Amino acid sequence: MVDANTRGVLELLKRSGNDTCADCGAKGPEWASYNIGIFLCTRCAGIHRGMGTHISKIKHIRLDRWEDSQVQRMREIGNLVAKAKYEKRVPPCYRIPTDGDHDSLLEEWICAKYLREEFSRPERQAFMTGHMEGFLMKRGKEDPKYYPRKFMLSEVDDTLKYYVDEKKDPKAVMKVSEINVSFSPVKMEKKNSFQISYLKDGTTRHIYVYHDDPQTIVNWYNAIRCTKLHRLQIAFPTASQAELVNLLTKDFAHEGWLWKTGPRPTDAYKKRWFTLDRRKLMYHEEPLLLNIKA
Repeated sequence: MVDANTRGVLELLKRSGNDTCADCGAKGPEWASYNIGIFLCTRCAGIHRGMGTHISKIKHIRLDRWEDSQVQRMREIGNLVAKAKYEKRVPPCYRIPTDGDHDSLLEEWICAKYLREEFSRPERQAFMTGHMEGFLMKRGKEDPKYYPRKFMLSEVDDTLKYYVDEKKDPKAVMKVSEINVSFSPVKMEKKNSFQISYLKDGTTRHIYVYHDDPQTIVNWYNAIRCTKLHRLQIAFPTASQAELVNLLTKDFAHEGWLWKTGPRPTDAYKKRWFTLDRRKLMYHEEPLLLNIKA
Protein backbone atom coordinates (compact mmCIF):
# COMPACT_ATOMS: atom_id res chain seq x y z
CA MET A 1 0.00 0.00 0.00
CA VAL A 2 1.37 3.43 -0.98
CA ASP A 3 1.50 5.90 1.91
CA ALA A 4 0.78 9.63 1.70
CA ASN A 5 4.41 10.71 1.36
CA THR A 6 5.09 8.27 -1.47
CA ARG A 7 1.96 9.51 -3.22
CA GLY A 8 3.27 13.05 -2.77
CA VAL A 9 6.58 12.17 -4.44
CA LEU A 10 4.77 10.41 -7.28
CA GLU A 11 2.69 13.55 -7.82
CA LEU A 12 5.88 15.61 -8.03
CA LEU A 13 7.04 13.38 -10.89
CA LYS A 14 4.25 14.89 -12.99
CA ARG A 15 5.71 18.37 -12.76
CA SER A 16 7.49 19.81 -15.79
CA GLY A 17 11.10 18.61 -15.92
CA ASN A 18 10.70 15.94 -13.25
CA ASP A 19 9.57 13.23 -15.67
CA THR A 20 13.10 12.83 -17.05
CA CYS A 21 16.42 12.22 -15.31
CA ALA A 22 18.01 15.49 -14.12
CA ASP A 23 21.44 14.43 -15.38
CA CYS A 24 21.08 12.40 -18.59
CA GLY A 25 17.49 13.07 -19.67
CA ALA A 26 16.36 9.43 -19.57
CA LYS A 27 12.60 9.09 -19.31
CA GLY A 28 10.79 7.65 -16.31
CA PRO A 29 13.17 8.26 -13.39
CA GLU A 30 12.72 5.83 -10.49
CA TRP A 31 15.15 7.35 -7.99
CA ALA A 32 15.68 10.70 -6.31
CA SER A 33 18.44 12.59 -4.54
CA TYR A 34 16.39 14.02 -1.68
CA ASN A 35 19.03 16.45 -0.38
CA ILE A 36 19.73 17.92 -3.85
CA GLY A 37 16.04 17.67 -4.72
CA ILE A 38 16.18 15.93 -8.11
CA PHE A 39 14.74 12.86 -9.85
CA LEU A 40 17.16 10.38 -11.42
CA CYS A 41 17.35 7.27 -13.58
CA THR A 42 18.88 4.08 -12.19
CA ARG A 43 22.24 4.62 -13.91
CA CYS A 44 22.70 8.18 -12.67
CA ALA A 45 21.46 7.25 -9.20
CA GLY A 46 24.30 4.73 -9.00
CA ILE A 47 26.83 7.44 -9.86
CA HIS A 48 25.31 9.74 -7.22
CA ARG A 49 25.59 6.98 -4.64
CA GLY A 50 29.26 6.58 -5.52
CA MET A 51 29.94 10.24 -4.64
CA GLY A 52 28.94 9.56 -1.03
CA THR A 53 26.03 10.62 1.15
CA HIS A 54 27.78 13.87 2.07
CA ILE A 55 27.12 14.94 -1.54
CA SER A 56 23.94 13.12 -2.57
CA LYS A 57 21.41 11.06 -0.59
CA ILE A 58 19.52 8.56 -2.76
CA LYS A 59 16.10 6.99 -2.32
CA HIS A 60 13.91 4.86 -4.54
CA ILE A 61 10.71 6.72 -5.34
CA ARG A 62 8.36 3.80 -4.63
CA LEU A 63 10.29 1.24 -2.58
CA ASP A 64 11.85 3.46 0.11
CA ARG A 65 10.08 5.20 2.96
CA TRP A 66 9.84 8.98 2.64
CA GLU A 67 9.85 11.44 5.53
CA ASP A 68 7.84 14.67 5.51
CA SER A 69 10.98 16.86 5.36
CA GLN A 70 12.36 14.89 2.39
CA VAL A 71 9.15 15.25 0.42
CA GLN A 72 9.12 18.97 1.20
CA ARG A 73 12.69 19.29 -0.08
CA MET A 74 11.72 17.62 -3.36
CA ARG A 75 8.70 19.92 -3.62
CA GLU A 76 10.81 23.06 -3.08
CA ILE A 77 13.46 22.20 -5.67
CA GLY A 78 12.84 19.68 -8.45
CA ASN A 79 14.81 19.17 -11.64
CA LEU A 80 14.32 22.56 -13.27
CA VAL A 81 15.34 24.60 -10.22
CA ALA A 82 18.36 22.36 -9.63
CA LYS A 83 19.47 22.65 -13.27
CA ALA A 84 19.28 26.44 -13.07
CA LYS A 85 21.69 26.28 -10.13
CA TYR A 86 24.11 23.47 -11.02
CA GLU A 87 24.23 24.05 -14.80
CA LYS A 88 24.27 27.84 -14.66
CA ARG A 89 27.60 28.31 -16.45
CA VAL A 90 28.11 25.25 -18.62
CA PRO A 91 30.39 26.37 -21.48
CA PRO A 92 28.98 25.80 -24.97
CA CYS A 93 32.03 23.66 -25.85
CA TYR A 94 31.35 21.24 -22.97
CA ARG A 95 29.75 18.02 -24.14
CA ILE A 96 26.65 17.42 -22.04
CA PRO A 97 26.05 13.65 -22.03
CA THR A 98 22.69 12.06 -22.66
CA ASP A 99 21.20 8.67 -21.88
CA GLY A 100 23.40 6.00 -23.46
CA ASP A 101 26.61 8.04 -23.58
CA HIS A 102 29.91 6.65 -22.34
CA ASP A 103 30.35 6.05 -18.62
CA SER A 104 33.31 8.43 -18.25
CA LEU A 105 31.40 11.32 -19.79
CA LEU A 106 28.34 10.78 -17.62
CA GLU A 107 30.27 10.19 -14.39
CA GLU A 108 32.37 13.33 -14.85
CA TRP A 109 29.33 15.42 -15.81
CA ILE A 110 27.67 14.46 -12.54
CA CYS A 111 30.82 14.95 -10.46
CA ALA A 112 31.48 18.30 -12.14
CA LYS A 113 27.95 19.46 -11.29
CA TYR A 114 27.55 18.39 -7.69
CA LEU A 115 30.95 17.35 -6.31
CA ARG A 116 33.23 20.03 -7.79
CA GLU A 117 30.47 22.55 -8.66
CA GLU A 118 32.38 23.56 -11.80
CA PHE A 119 29.39 25.18 -13.45
CA SER A 120 28.67 27.35 -10.45
CA ARG A 121 32.35 28.27 -10.04
CA PRO A 122 33.90 28.61 -13.52
CA GLU A 123 37.39 29.17 -12.12
CA ARG A 124 37.40 25.39 -11.55
CA GLN A 125 36.98 24.63 -15.26
CA ALA A 126 40.52 23.50 -16.09
CA PHE A 127 39.57 22.70 -19.69
CA MET A 128 38.86 26.36 -20.56
CA THR A 129 42.40 27.77 -20.29
CA GLY A 130 43.40 27.17 -23.92
CA HIS A 131 46.45 25.23 -22.78
CA MET A 132 46.87 21.76 -21.31
CA GLU A 133 49.79 19.42 -20.86
CA GLY A 134 50.31 16.11 -19.16
CA PHE A 135 50.86 12.41 -19.67
CA LEU A 136 48.41 10.06 -21.36
CA MET A 137 48.88 6.36 -22.05
CA LYS A 138 49.29 5.94 -25.81
CA ARG A 139 49.08 2.70 -27.76
CA GLY A 140 52.35 1.76 -29.44
CA LYS A 141 52.68 1.82 -33.20
CA GLU A 142 54.29 -1.60 -33.56
CA ASP A 143 52.69 -3.44 -30.63
CA PRO A 144 49.44 -3.38 -28.61
CA LYS A 145 51.04 -2.09 -25.40
CA TYR A 146 50.40 1.41 -24.04
CA TYR A 147 53.20 3.80 -23.07
CA PRO A 148 53.15 7.10 -21.15
CA ARG A 149 53.56 10.01 -23.55
CA LYS A 150 53.65 13.74 -22.90
CA PHE A 151 50.85 15.61 -24.69
CA MET A 152 50.62 19.39 -25.12
CA LEU A 153 47.57 21.35 -26.29
CA SER A 154 47.91 24.97 -27.43
CA GLU A 155 44.96 27.06 -28.54
CA VAL A 156 47.30 29.88 -29.64
CA ASP A 157 49.21 27.59 -32.00
CA ASP A 158 46.18 25.42 -32.90
CA THR A 159 48.28 22.35 -32.11
CA LEU A 160 48.14 19.09 -30.23
CA LYS A 161 51.57 17.51 -29.85
CA TYR A 162 52.92 14.41 -28.22
CA TYR A 163 56.47 13.48 -27.27
CA VAL A 164 58.26 10.17 -26.91
CA ASP A 165 61.20 12.06 -25.41
CA GLU A 166 60.54 15.53 -23.99
CA LYS A 167 64.10 16.60 -24.83
CA LYS A 168 63.54 15.92 -28.52
CA ASP A 169 61.12 17.24 -31.13
CA PRO A 170 57.50 16.09 -30.87
CA LYS A 171 56.68 12.77 -32.47
CA ALA A 172 53.50 14.23 -33.98
CA VAL A 173 52.08 17.73 -34.41
CA MET A 174 48.36 17.87 -35.20
CA LYS A 175 46.21 20.88 -36.01
CA VAL A 176 43.45 20.91 -33.40
CA SER A 177 41.03 22.51 -35.85
CA GLU A 178 41.38 19.47 -38.13
CA ILE A 179 41.30 16.53 -35.68
CA ASN A 180 38.38 14.50 -34.41
CA VAL A 181 38.21 12.87 -30.98
CA SER A 182 35.87 9.96 -30.38
CA PHE A 183 35.33 7.95 -27.21
CA SER A 184 35.98 4.26 -27.86
CA PRO A 185 36.16 2.27 -24.59
CA VAL A 186 34.61 -0.89 -26.06
CA LYS A 187 37.03 -1.06 -28.97
CA MET A 188 40.08 -0.14 -26.89
CA GLU A 189 39.01 -2.17 -23.83
CA LYS A 190 39.96 0.82 -21.68
CA LYS A 191 37.20 2.62 -19.79
CA ASN A 192 38.64 6.16 -19.93
CA SER A 193 39.86 6.24 -23.50
CA PHE A 194 39.42 8.03 -26.79
CA GLN A 195 40.66 7.93 -30.35
CA ILE A 196 42.26 10.92 -32.08
CA SER A 197 41.89 10.95 -35.86
CA TYR A 198 43.79 13.32 -38.14
CA LEU A 199 45.05 13.67 -41.69
CA LYS A 200 48.71 13.39 -42.63
CA ASP A 201 49.96 13.31 -46.21
CA GLY A 202 46.44 12.57 -47.43
CA THR A 203 46.01 9.58 -45.12
CA THR A 204 43.75 9.33 -42.08
CA ARG A 205 45.73 8.33 -39.01
CA HIS A 206 44.61 7.37 -35.53
CA ILE A 207 46.10 7.72 -32.06
CA TYR A 208 44.62 5.75 -29.15
CA VAL A 209 45.02 7.10 -25.63
CA TYR A 210 43.62 6.52 -22.15
CA HIS A 211 44.10 7.60 -18.54
CA ASP A 212 43.24 5.81 -15.32
CA ASP A 213 41.54 8.95 -14.00
CA PRO A 214 38.22 9.71 -15.76
CA GLN A 215 38.40 13.41 -14.85
CA THR A 216 41.73 13.72 -16.66
CA ILE A 217 40.53 12.10 -19.89
CA VAL A 218 37.26 14.07 -19.95
CA ASN A 219 39.14 17.33 -19.27
CA TRP A 220 41.41 16.61 -22.24
CA TYR A 221 38.39 15.84 -24.39
CA ASN A 222 36.57 19.04 -23.47
CA ALA A 223 39.77 21.11 -23.71
CA ILE A 224 40.13 19.98 -27.33
CA ARG A 225 36.47 20.84 -27.98
CA CYS A 226 36.88 24.31 -26.44
CA THR A 227 40.01 24.98 -28.47
CA LYS A 228 38.21 23.94 -31.66
CA LEU A 229 35.24 26.18 -30.85
CA HIS A 230 37.38 29.24 -30.09
CA ARG A 231 39.30 28.79 -33.34
CA LEU A 232 36.02 28.44 -35.27
CA GLN A 233 34.63 31.60 -33.67
CA ILE A 234 37.64 33.52 -34.97
CA ALA A 235 37.44 31.99 -38.44
CA PHE A 236 33.64 32.41 -38.76
CA PRO A 237 32.67 35.44 -36.67
CA THR A 238 29.17 35.72 -38.16
CA ALA A 239 28.21 32.07 -37.67
CA SER A 240 25.87 31.18 -34.83
CA GLN A 241 27.20 29.41 -31.79
CA ALA A 242 24.88 26.45 -32.41
CA GLU A 243 26.27 26.02 -35.94
CA LEU A 244 29.86 26.02 -34.66
CA VAL A 245 29.20 23.66 -31.77
CA ASN A 246 27.82 21.19 -34.28
CA LEU A 247 31.25 21.16 -35.97
CA LEU A 248 33.11 19.98 -32.88
CA THR A 249 34.05 16.40 -32.03
CA LYS A 250 31.77 13.62 -33.27
CA ASP A 251 31.51 10.01 -32.19
CA PHE A 252 31.55 7.57 -35.05
CA ALA A 253 28.12 6.87 -36.48
CA HIS A 254 28.80 3.14 -36.54
CA GLU A 255 31.65 0.62 -36.29
CA GLY A 256 31.93 -3.12 -36.72
CA TRP A 257 33.14 -6.08 -38.77
CA LEU A 258 32.06 -6.62 -42.37
CA TRP A 259 33.24 -8.97 -45.08
CA LYS A 260 34.84 -7.19 -48.04
CA THR A 261 35.90 -8.51 -51.43
CA GLY A 262 38.67 -7.18 -53.64
CA PRO A 263 38.33 -5.34 -56.98
CA ARG A 264 38.60 -8.52 -59.08
CA PRO A 265 35.71 -11.01 -59.41
CA THR A 266 38.03 -13.82 -58.27
CA ASP A 267 39.08 -12.06 -55.04
CA ALA A 268 37.97 -13.77 -51.86
CA TYR A 269 36.04 -12.00 -49.10
CA LYS A 270 38.14 -10.81 -46.17
CA LYS A 271 37.04 -9.67 -42.72
CA ARG A 272 37.64 -5.95 -42.20
CA TRP A 273 36.78 -3.43 -39.47
CA PHE A 274 34.60 -0.65 -40.93
CA THR A 275 34.07 2.79 -39.43
CA LEU A 276 31.41 5.26 -40.55
CA ASP A 277 32.72 8.73 -39.68
CA ARG A 278 30.07 11.28 -40.67
CA ARG A 279 30.07 10.80 -44.48
CA LYS A 280 33.37 8.89 -44.67
CA LEU A 281 33.43 5.09 -44.68
CA MET A 282 36.83 3.70 -43.67
CA TYR A 283 38.08 0.17 -43.15
CA HIS A 284 41.04 -1.47 -41.43
CA GLU A 285 42.43 -4.97 -41.12
CA GLU A 286 42.08 -4.62 -37.33
CA PRO A 287 40.06 -2.15 -35.17
CA LEU A 288 43.12 -0.47 -33.63
CA LEU A 289 45.39 -0.04 -36.63
CA LEU A 290 46.88 3.45 -36.72
CA ASN A 291 46.40 4.13 -40.43
CA ILE A 292 43.60 3.61 -42.92
CA LYS A 293 44.32 0.47 -44.91
CA ALA A 294 42.56 1.55 -48.06
